Amino acid sequence: MKFKTILSTIFIVSIIFGNSGCKEKNENKAKLADGEKIETVDNEKIEIISVFNYDNPKELSEYNALNLDATHPNLLNPQISSSDYDSVIKSWTELHQRIGAYLSENGFNWEVEDKTISIVHKIYFKSNGEIENYFFKVLNENVTKEKKKQFANLISEFPKDIRIEFENDGSFAQCGKTKYIND
Repeated sequence: MKFKTILSTIFIVSIIFGNSGCKEKNENKAKLADGEKIETVDNEKIEIISVFNYDNPKELSEYNALNLDATHPNLLNPQISSSDYDSVIKSWTELHQRIGAYLSENGFNWEVEDKTISIVHKIYFKSNGEIENYFFKVLNENVTKEKKKQFANLISEFPKDIRIEFENDGSFAQCGKTKYIND
């Protein structure tokens, strides 16, 4: 009987410590979601995508302070990509398909009854097509703040090797409205 009580106590204590450890990791992710470089276990430095939620006043202020539009011209501006319009549209569409697949692979669910989730976003890219900053506004009013934050955390961890299949001489941006199917 004492043995079962000891095992039960150890199990409960391990759950409590396990949960606090997860909380600490999630808080660290939130702190790193501003473009800082982090060091991985194999000492490789990776950069987290900076993500800004329009509905979060602090993030909106941080985004506005960066003035990214001054340094990242819009990709569909005819002065940038007039001859590449079709490839820009194709690469933009493929990127959003990969984002949708990434969300599914990570078990993300919006937890609303809407059949689609509409998001207006502006994505800022490095010249090689790698995502640098991601600004978004979820248009579905019944999506919770928690789900928007979870979405932002997943986007901040979006693999750096998944990029838009378009390169440019300098940094660039693309904006648009996307509908993701909500299973």
